[in-house]
Amino acid sequence: MESRLSMPTMSNSVRIAGFILLAFLAYFVLRSVLRTAPEPAPSDTASTITATLPEVVARPVISQRHTIYASLKGRTEPDRTVTVRSETTGTVTNARVSEGQFVKRGTLLCGLSVETRAARIAEAQAAVDSARLDHASASTLEEKGWTSSNRAAATKAALDRAEAALAAAKIEMGKTSLRAPFAGIFEHRVAEMGDFLSPGAACGEIVDLDPIIVAVDVTEGQLSALSLGATAEITLTNGTALPGTVRYISRSANAQTRTFRVEVESPNPDSTVAAGLTASVRIALGETSAVLLTPASLVLHDDGRVGVRYVDRKNIIQFAEVQIVDDAEAGVWVTGIPETAQVLSAGQDYVREGIEVTTLSAEGL
Repeated sequence: MESRLSMPTMSNSVRIAGFILLAFLAYFVLRSVLRTAPEPAPSDTASTITATLPEVVARPVISQRHTIYASLKGRTEPDRTVTVRSETTGTVTNARVSEGQFVKRGTLLCGLSVETRAARIAEAQAAVDSARLDHASASTLEEKGWTSSNRAAATKAALDRAEAALAAAKIEMGKTSLRAPFAGIFEHRVAEMGDFLSPGAACGEIVDLDPIIVAVDVTEGQLSALSLGATAEITLTNGTALPGTVRYISRSANAQTRTFRVEVESPNPDSTVAAGLTASVRIALGETSAVLLTPASLVLHDDGRVGVRYVDRKNIIQFAEVQIVDDAEAGVWVTGIPETAQVLSAGQDYVREGIEVTTLSAEGL
């Protein structure tokens, strides 16, 4: 009875041992197969490494000849301003010209009372006529030998004195008329009807607005590139654009600002442009080879320099410091980028100099 019960137990043990043996055999066979499997080809490894390089978007630089402008701020000024002053005494009896009125050269601005000046001219004229008769008589008598030559010379001297007195009287009369020294705008009246003027007292101020002048200040670096006759573009705050020409360059700097005064003139025949307006001036300084970039392409280096990151021929990231030479609607014009560089237009903030990258063309995106 016991032998019959042990037979099934032994049969189960044999089966379990067989399964274990088969598992060991399968393990060793699988391990042997894995050891004999071929290694990846070198090209597959290289492609795997390449795929792990950082990707950046870059575009080749296009260098162009570009005119550099100095962008300056200034104010319009008259070509000249004169305060008309009296050279004699008198009461203002004529003040017909209004402030802001355009006047021609020689227009009467202030007329002073004549007083006794007309009588002095008449008296001087009579003295001249009398002296002329005396001299004529003396000359006739001298020719006939009835008088000495000294008598004729004395009458000639008297005639000269009378003529000089007449000229002085006429000059004095002329001083009673204060006239415009040039064509312009009678900007401000000082003396009104009934005012008494003494020598040096002001009648009013006249300004010449043709041409109109825009005065700007330039730095030492800009001064060397400027020249008389250089073309300029003037833009007023209301959008009016005017052509301009550099007519004056100061050779002494302002003691406070260390800048130099430059005057740009523009035709203003109708005096439509007033003095005292804010104006923007662009003066051509010359041409240079530059690259047009968007501001997003510029980066700030750790040491504070402004520049761009670019990819060289070996796909290595490099940094180039740039100088902004002009602004434009499409971006900024810069110099300092190597001709063969590909400037990063995306991803430049996530890479550093010296690392190898995979370059993607900006045109293909």
